[in-house]
Amino acid sequence: MKKILVFRLSAMGDVALTAPIIRNVLESDSDLHITLVTRPFFAPFFFGIPRLKLYFPKLDNKHKGLFGLYRLYQDLKKLGPFDKIVDLHDVLRTKVVSFLFKLNGTPVFSIDKGRKEKNEIIKTKKINVLKHSIQRYADTFSKAGIESQIGKAPYIDYSTEAFQSARSYLLGKIPEKGYLKIGLSPFANTAPKIWGINNFKELITLINKNHKAVFFLFGGGEKEIKLLKQLEQHGDNVHLVAGKFTLSEEIAMIRMLDLMIAMDSSNMHLASLSGVRTISVWGGTHPAFGFSALGQPEEYHIQPPDGILKCRPCSVFGGKPCIYPTPSCMELIKATDLYQRLVMLNVLKPKNGEKG
Repeated sequence: MKKILVFRLSAMGDVALTAPIIRNVLESDSDLHITLVTRPFFAPFFFGIPRLKLYFPKLDNKHKGLFGLYRLYQDLKKLGPFDKIVDLHDVLRTKVVSFLFKLNGTPVFSIDKGRKEKNEIIKTKKINVLKHSIQRYADTFSKAGIESQIGKAPYIDYSTEAFQSARSYLLGKIPEKGYLKIGLSPFANTAPKIWGINNFKELITLINKNHKAVFFLFGGGEKEIKLLKQLEQHGDNVHLVAGKFTLSEEIAMIRMLDLMIAMDSSNMHLASLSGVRTISVWGGTHPAFGFSALGQPEEYHIQPPDGILKCRPCSVFGGKPCIYPTPSCMELIKATDLYQRLVMLNVLKPKNGEKG
């Protein structure tokens, strides 16, 4: 029996992207066992993966700080011995624990995040499409002598109970056959990646005018959910999902959608990993960094018109505030333009006489 210890603690979308690779390597080698160190909230991403054990460190207390990381090393060591350490995160915490294992003689293989290449794009604004994050995960396993393939979506699964709950909810909101089930995820973790509630209101109006559709609102914390509740009031066919269901149920619900429209966010990744057609809207960040919706055509990535703003992309993760009060990247993406793109791509069937 071979035992591998893998680290990936955050962020949500990045953790979700590890699921296809971990599933593939375990399904390809019946003698392999993996312990994944991550956070408990992310457990649903790994439902049904054979010979995978999840370990949830207590980073807020027991495993906090330098001495806490040593305790984490000691606790993980009891689960071994491990043949190899695969660090898919490569941050200070995982570096410290991996180093302790290395001192003990366990080989460590860390991800190459391509930081230099990404910073070069930020500096020069010359777009060079870099490796996707999921390929970097596969490459890290390859360095450890474990080959993997990305395969085809869907990559994440869910329980029968989650499926039944999601199916019951969705079907209860569909007036009749022929209605498109459209997921909307208006938020991201930073302002330069958010298109705005008003744009979504206008987009819903345009779609309602010409198509039969029901909209489901995903994502956000308490502050965002308050705004989503306002968006829910925009029509009888707009329904709030965020905050009402477990993550497993949301994953099952996303799998049943016809379309997801999202920011550069975790819900974008969950939709593409579920094999759902995913339209992503990009502002301060750029899909070339390797965080694009997996398996989606390039034309599904909606971006500001080229040549207008010389400052884009301004950061890799969207954490840098916009230097201009107006127009921001997202202000250059109009709801009418996005709607026309959906029609042109045949994502939305045009009504009689409407040109794509």
